[in-house]
Amino acid sequence: MCGTQEYRLEDKTRVDCLTSTHAIEFDFAHKIYESIGQSLYYSIKTNKKPGIVLIIEQPIKEEKYIMRMKQIAASQGIDCWLMYESDLSNFHIHPVKL
Repeated sequence: MCGTQEYRLEDKTRVDCLTSTHAIEFDFAHKIYESIGQSLYYSIKTNKKPGIVLIIEQPIKEEKYIMRMKQIAASQGIDCWLMYESDLSNFHIHPVKL
């Protein structure tokens, strides 16, 4: 995923990653509701599709956050990916099927 990291908007908020197609918010699983709101806001401000990369530290414990993200993302048109701790060094992300 190539894009501009920490893209600054006119209101001084920052999109974690702005690509040619998406405004993407990266965050930890327990912050899913913040991620949803931020991705939708950045999408409106940039006229790009909203996206979330959810960072998973404890897959079994955090499954509830993944399920919540999937449910909301499907209804709001948000593209989602997962990144596990083991992916952080090579920046590998896994698309989520909604």
